[in-house]
Amino acid sequence: MERLLAKQGGRFSLIELAAEAGVSTATAYRHFPDVPAALDAYYTQLVERLVTHMEAVPAGPDALRRFAAVCELWVREAVGWGPAVVHVRSSRGFLQRLRADDPMIGRLFGALAPMLAALADAGFIPATSAEYGVLLWVTVFDERVVVDLHDSLGWPAARIASELTGSVLRALGRPAGAAG
Repeated sequence: MERLLAKQGGRFSLIELAAEAGVSTATAYRHFPDVPAALDAYYTQLVERLVTHMEAVPAGPDALRRFAAVCELWVREAVGWGPAVVHVRSSRGFLQRLRADDPMIGRLFGALAPMLAALADAGFIPATSAEYGVLLWVTVFDERVVVDLHDSLGWPAARIASELTGSVLRALGRPAGAAG
């Protein structure tokens, strides 16, 4: 589905999706009643996989190192799925969806908020509202930003992760040059 989304956005049929996946049209219709349902399933699977990988990064004694590792994981993943995901983004804001109990936004928030709290507890950033901190993180690490830096500027994932991680830390109150 990623290739189809990246190429056509969400403007494809279940018949085209079945052909892309190499399955029969009947199989596609058995799994999904329509394209929006297929897109929801794709997004849910993507977020679940990503959050599971993020949560698997060992906490260890160094909150800053874990945070940087999670940021780099996100960027490496977003370079691959970013061109597709930009077509399934919600028009509603992150906090609006969080407060409406969107399960995928809740999963992402649940993975990021403790890491930001650990950074504050370790003195790397000042204490801040979890909602604000996570909102800032998802804004800076937006997949459109990652894809733009990668595709337009030719930056490798490691540089994107390093630059964006430093930007988030500075925005949350860590002085410039103290990102590592």
